Amino acid sequence: MSPCSTIKLPGGGVAFVKHGATRFPRCKWCNGARAATQLCDKVISKTLGGAEITCDEKVCVQCAQRVDGKDFCPKHQE
Repeated sequence: MSPCSTIKLPGGGVAFVKHGATRFPRCKWCNGARAATQLCDKVISKTLGGAEITCDEKVCVQCAQRVDGKDFCPKHQE
């Protein structure tokens, strides 16, 4: 079932807008066979303020390697 939104119009009317189903991006590691629902958590850099910057490559659950609660894409699997 697709989600809907209610929008109030300036004249006091109401419009109902039906949205399409949410689509996940496809995993490039399995050639798009599965939805990429995870992001790679490998720290690749830090900002000048010291905040970590992660890879954030989109990867499916089957292609991701989970270590200590973090997911890694095949490029960053250890």
